[in-house]
Amino acid sequence: MPKDEVDPDDPMELVGVEFASRDDAHLCEMALCFAEEFVREGWGAEEILKMFRNPFYRGPHLAWKQKGDAFILEMIEKAVKTWRPCEERTT
Repeated sequence: MPKDEVDPDDPMELVGVEFASRDDAHLCEMALCFAEEFVREGWGAEEILKMFRNPFYRGPHLAWKQKGDAFILEMIEKAVKTWRPCEERTT
């Protein structure tokens, strides 16, 4: 099969699956994961919060829309405590 053609039976094809959830634990975990990623890259809390508010970043923005600023700041603080334990907190 040529390189540019899609094979519908390809077992390595990336497939997204959505799971229904009765609580928002998945949303908390997702928001924390995003916050940790950007904390580890050296972003500040305000920069990360702006990213969550920006609709361009669909996953983080979904968490922000559903949970709000206070929740996102809590996730950022948790990420900072994990990845920068000696830094002074500003949030």
